[in-house]
Amino acid sequence: METIGTKTLFIEPGSPWENGDAERFNGKLRDDVLNGEIFHTVKEAKVLIEQ
Repeated sequence: METIGTKTLFIEPGSPWENGDAERFNGKLRDDVLNGEIFHTVKEAKVLIEQ
């Protein structure tokens, strides 16, 4: 990387890049549940997600 003038960027622990499993879960939840519904309230979304 030094030959092209780039460096590794420090990423704070807990950031999305540090936890690929959590990000994959969040993406699947969004694709499979959240993007397929229209929620009128937060409570409605919570009830559906808990099912």
